[in-house]
Order: sequence, then structure tokens, then C-alpha cells
Amino acid sequence: MGLDMYLSEHVIEKAGYWRKANAIHGWFVDNVQDGNDDCKEYYVPREKLKELFGLVTLVLENPKMAKKLLPVREGFFFGNYDPSEGYDDYYFECLESTKEILKFAIENEYGDFYYHSSW
Repeated sequence: MGLDMYLSEHVIEKAGYWRKANAIHGWFVDNVQDGNDDCKEYYVPREKLKELFGLVTLVLENPKMAKKLLPVREGFFFGNYDPSEGYDDYYFECLESTKEILKFAIENEYGDFYYHSSW
């Protein structure tokens, strides 16, 4: 019934951070970025977050499936990617962390999530 005016801010909040979790990065490149490993920002649909959550949970419950479901990825400064050594304690710590990040994102029904990497 009158003049309503608003000044809004686009809020960006960090929902998760990984360091050299090359298997997770590889999954995003293959499943969200259409194979483009270009450090650009990509929208991640909620269905993809749930898909990755399921894979991470499955590998944590069945570590022998790691190489098949979430393989390590070779890349510039990507950390340990030797398939004979890449599935070490750090690999599984990254999965535990990823599971918590994804749980937060999935439970946040109002958020839009984007993935990007840099090196």
C-alpha cells in the first residue's frame, strides 16, 4: 500500500572445503562438470549431492570398493594418486569429512550449492 524498497545482498557461505581430496574432485569433474577440469564454478543439483553422499557412505562401509566407486585421480598438486598407495588413512578421512559436508548441504533445503576448485 505504499512504496516498499529493499537493498539485498547475495550471501555466499562456505559449505565445505577439501584439500587434495582428488577422488572427490574427480567425481565432481565427471558428474557435475561434464569432464571439464577448468576451475570454474558449477551448480550442483541436490540429486548429485545425494548421489555422492550415497557413494561415500558405501565406500566407507565397504573400503574395498573405493578403487571402483571413488578412484583416486591424478593431477597437478592433487596429492597421492598412486593406485597402490592412494587408498590410505588420508583418503578415508577425506571421505568422512565429505560425508559431513554433504549431510549439511542435503539438510539445507533452501541452499543452492556450487563446486569449484583451484590449484
